[in-house]
Amino acid sequence: MEHRSAFWRPYGLPPAWKAGVTRLLWRALEAGCHELVSYADAFRWCCMPLGKWPLALSVAPSDFELRLIENGRPSAFTEQAARLLLSKDPEAELIENRCYELMIAAADRNGETEQAVQDNYVQLRGFLTTRAVASDIDLLGLLRAFPAKDANGQPWVKRWFSQCYRAQPASGAVTLSFCDGCENPVPGQRDCGTPGCMGALTTRTVELMSEYFVQNRAVRRFFHDPGLAEQRMFAALEPEFGQRLRPWWGMDAVDVAIDFDGTGKMGVGEWWAADVKDHASATLLGRSFRWNPRAASQRRVLVIAQHRFEQPDYVDDLTTSLEGRAQGVEIMGEDAFVAAALAHDGRRRR
Repeated sequence: MEHRSAFWRPYGLPPAWKAGVTRLLWRALEAGCHELVSYADAFRWCCMPLGKWPLALSVAPSDFELRLIENGRPSAFTEQAARLLLSKDPEAELIENRCYELMIAAADRNGETEQAVQDNYVQLRGFLTTRAVASDIDLLGLLRAFPAKDANGQPWVKRWFSQCYRAQPASGAVTLSFCDGCENPVPGQRDCGTPGCMGALTTRTVELMSEYFVQNRAVRRFFHDPGLAEQRMFAALEPEFGQRLRPWWGMDAVDVAIDFDGTGKMGVGEWWAADVKDHASATLLGRSFRWNPRAASQRRVLVIAQHRFEQPDYVDDLTTSLEGRAQGVEIMGEDAFVAAALAHDGRRRR
């Protein structure tokens, strides 16, 4: 065992990684698997699809092709698992996230009525989805639209913006590579890596004065990329429903709400509400999902991003892991939800 102890001496690795690999080592030894000898082996395993690990795992069929590491970085599945596994409510992790807290604060401090606060929230949340890269000109626009300041004279919206973006110095204008499907910046010639995106590489000039800003990785992973499915639904539904469509209703109690009767009050008249999810693992989503009780509606739908919904076994595994956890909640793909809402409104109007 001397050679093994030499391999496993920790040199600057995070405690969570060392603890996880140690647990994995014991699991492998108990199963009679001797292929895990060093940290290099653990990294190699993490780059392999879960269904091909030398150690038998309790993995749902829809998770077989998932990896823990992709392109040398933690995969979307890994980051989602880290947030969801220890939480009963996935949204609670976002509430604890500083970006989310400051977004709520900026919306609240700049609105005098409940509807004004809701409108502010929608504008700020939409900003994160449509601007993976922003300029200092965009920031000035936010400062004009949201002027309220904290006790130290700092605009709340600037505190929020600084938490979400990192600055890049430049002058005049800068030409950057983008994906034309999701608007994420793409360094080099590789693809964007955004789940479900089929966009192509393009270049665009960003007008600025002295700097531009790029979203932090966590903001891109947990606000921008999942928001793409939400934006697609907004774009498909808004021409029909107009003001009856309520994006991120109830300060994000749900991602999409439809007020068929135009009452403006959840629970009064007919409402449909949808929570839109784009998670790599159907099993993790099912185990962590809870319907927000503030979203009172006649029809409650868990809408799955279309590229996930079409994956083999995804819906079956999600349904199994959701059993007993979300009574009265339907599962639909985003295309099916849009079609159902439009058809229902059409029948009501006849």
